Amino acid sequence: YHGVELTVAGRQAAAAAIRRHRIVERFLADMLGYAWNEADRLAATFEHDLPQEVEDRIFVALDRPAACPHGFPIPALQAPDIPVLPSLYALEPGDVATVAVPGSTDPEVVAFLDTLGLRPGVTVEVREKHPFDGPLVLRVAGQDRTLGSMVAHQVFVRITTGPRSGGTEGERAR
Repeated sequence: YHGVELTVAGRQAAAAAIRRHRIVERFLADMLGYAWNEADRLAATFEHDLPQEVEDRIFVALDRPAACPHGFPIPALQAPDIPVLPSLYALEPGDVATVAVPGSTDPEVVAFLDTLGLRPGVTVEVREKHPFDGPLVLRVAGQDRTLGSMVAHQVFVRITTGPRSGGTEGERAR
């Protein structure tokens, strides 16, 4: 809601809830073998009843993971650590980036991204960007893949390199 701000206690409670959810997701994926696109739904079913002691033990047993299976960072106990990352759609042809997080936890979107090989840690190169909010053509694991703008706006990346052509911004826009 516009103009509404959480109190310090509210921010701490929100960070704790996010942390617990992401730790449970990691446990479900890493220890129980659930697909990363199923872990979110399952984590939501029992995360609220998880005692702090159990959360702490799971976190240690998982070797203190930095991120959930979707690539979102697991907040520290004190405050959330959510980086600001560009969407895949913000890139231009020739840009190379590493997938950081899919911005959606919708199981259908995540499953679709999985079929394209777009998982956290995967390197992608933008080959083409069609005009008028058109699709992207990406190079993923040596194969060209097409991704619509709606989903590309939901995938967040860490930019590795700019265009290989060395062109200017104006040249890249053409």
